[in-house]
Amino acid sequence: MQKTINHKVQCSGMSITGEYQTKVTFSPAPPNSGVVFIRDDLPGHPEVECRSEYARTDSRWTSLVKDTIRIEHTEHLLAAVAGLGIDNVKVHMDSPHIPVVSQFSSEAFVNALIQAEPVNQSLPKSTLKITEPQWVFDSFIYEGERYESILIALPSQQPVFTYLLDYPGRQLPTQLAHYRLTGGLDFVSELSAARSYIMDFEYSQVAKLIGNAMDQCLVLSGGTAEKLRWENEPARHKLVDLLGDLATIGMSVKGHFIGIRTGHKTNIRMAKKIQETFGGDGG
Repeated sequence: MQKTINHKVQCSGMSITGEYQTKVTFSPAPPNSGVVFIRDDLPGHPEVECRSEYARTDSRWTSLVKDTIRIEHTEHLLAAVAGLGIDNVKVHMDSPHIPVVSQFSSEAFVNALIQAEPVNQSLPKSTLKITEPQWVFDSFIYEGERYESILIALPSQQPVFTYLLDYPGRQLPTQLAHYRLTGGLDFVSELSAARSYIMDFEYSQVAKLIGNAMDQCLVLSGGTAEKLRWENEPARHKLVDLLGDLATIGMSVKGHFIGIRTGHKTNIRMAKKIQETFGGDGG
């Protein structure tokens, strides 16, 4: 059955650009409404539905853009919603930015949504099924060499996610993370606390983008495994990003997603491809 939450709950933190404190308020939503972002800071309280056609990756994070209305940094919040199996929720915002919480993880969003008491609704879940293999290729340059990345979607009776983290130059050891989405509390123990990270050589570049939000950022080098919550925490966080980005499809997807060196750009390309290929209205 579809799920919403029983009552309102708030979550606050620094904006992704590090400029100001911001908050979101989750509130219940009726069946078949999906995830709807509401910009309460703007006249008329414009709404942006969670749909892959609105998804953008202009920076190091994912945004939704409908006409001129922007919702910045959606991936960790949407991962929390999808990870708990919540289908319908309103997200009231007091700025364009979803707050950075729990060191760029989904943990605080998950805790807030659990406090809001997820409840079943009267209608069955809307589900999109992967019926034939799909793939998205990309590439990047590192120290003059081109490296390939690929995201594959295969038919599966359940939502399953696998990520192979394989950095050129071995800044981090090769890591594998695997997760089967059930909509239960296993997301809390397995993925929600996995933090985003940057490598030490990226520090100055990222600091220009996120400013004071760097205080929440985990900075890694080749010898910092002792900082990690799991040995494969970076790969686990890539699954958080993948789950959150694919949530822009707007409904549960049954398929096995396998990412190798992929990121937000490939995730969103896959979300758009799936919605175009297999249908679904995002509601």
